[in-house]
Amino acid sequence: MTTRPAEVAVSVVIPVYNTRPYLAECLDSVLTQDLAPRELEVIAVDDGSTDGSAELLDRYAERHANLRVIHQANSGWPGRPRNVGRAASRGEYVFFVDSDDCLAPDALRSIHDFAIQHDSDIVVPKIVPLDGLRRPNQVVWGRTRVDAELTRVIQTLGPWKLFRRAFLDEQDIWFPEEKLRLEDGIFLTQAYLAAHRISILADGGYYRKRSQPDQGNISSAPVNPEGYLSSVARMIEIIRRNCSDEQVADALVATLYRRKALKWFGPDRFPDYGNARRTAWVEAVRSLQDGHVPPRLDDQLSLAHRTRSVLVRNGEVAALASIATAQRADRPLEAVLVGGWVQLRVPGLMARPALEVAPGFRLVAPDAGPATPARGPRRPRIVAAAARWLRPLAHRSVRGRAAWARVRRWLTAADQG
Repeated sequence: MTTRPAEVAVSVVIPVYNTRPYLAECLDSVLTQDLAPRELEVIAVDDGSTDGSAELLDRYAERHANLRVIHQANSGWPGRPRNVGRAASRGEYVFFVDSDDCLAPDALRSIHDFAIQHDSDIVVPKIVPLDGLRRPNQVVWGRTRVDAELTRVIQTLGPWKLFRRAFLDEQDIWFPEEKLRLEDGIFLTQAYLAAHRISILADGGYYRKRSQPDQGNISSAPVNPEGYLSSVARMIEIIRRNCSDEQVADALVATLYRRKALKWFGPDRFPDYGNARRTAWVEAVRSLQDGHVPPRLDDQLSLAHRTRSVLVRNGEVAALASIATAQRADRPLEAVLVGGWVQLRVPGLMARPALEVAPGFRLVAPDAGPATPARGPRRPRIVAAAARWLRPLAHRSVRGRAAWARVRRWLTAADQG
């Protein structure tokens, strides 16, 4: 169904808190969109800025009749200013922009026209980094999709989307206003599960995301593991409550678990933590597992993430640190063949005699006994078993494919030695 655009086609809501160095660039990119001024309204909500952002907003409002500035006392988090701006909006669609990001010149016209053409409740535009150093997620933005699967869009949980305002109102979907992590993820999860149609527009870099905000930005503050994972638990509860297809729900939960929980044990983070913080993350994720992530979901993970998940379930803090440190140094741990198993020797592993990760692959302590050489016709069977069980798991992600390549090299070396 195609409907006639409202007089105000798009309301852009911008929460602002101490982003003065980037704010003018953001406002210029929004106010110069190729929409007529009457079709575009911009609502900037100053959340108690102290760096001159409030004064800059007022100067812009004096020059642009379609920019409205709302000043409020600092709320401590983006949820409330986004809700205040959304409540004041009049557009048929609402688009949320962060005040240190930018839009491509044709972004709002293109996204809005696509939404009108396809009667979309949500349009997910392609997001590109402002610094150009990282590639956009090709799983999400590989191509334009009128009807995007939940399992695809769940991989982008930032608020930088176009929403039909009537849809949000009818479903009573608002950002949580308390100070908690992933408030935008909670909002998006609710919206995704309630939407009639979610579309992806990937034919241009419409939203330009700044990847390195100032250290004063609230999102750069240290993350409390328990609080962060409580937000992930809320998102999983929304999925279980609103997704009737258990298979789809499992896939959504597995994706959230991988992207929002297991990432903390990667080589870019975990080696830098002290012992207390490492333990806190393991305990918090283990609690999430107990309540929301049954072991069967490990089958949906790549080999690297499955290894982390199994180690967390068993409270193996030191082993997680050993693997992450080895990954950072690009120093493969020793792997041996024992019977029909590929065994990875992991310093700090407490489990005895071994910890099974997947059929044909298990973890052992460095003091495990010597490998039993594979002889004669057993070698092909071992390699075939590893390929059968490990390769499909590994090929679900870039890191998994890299891990499989290392396992294959280990197999070849063992076969030749």
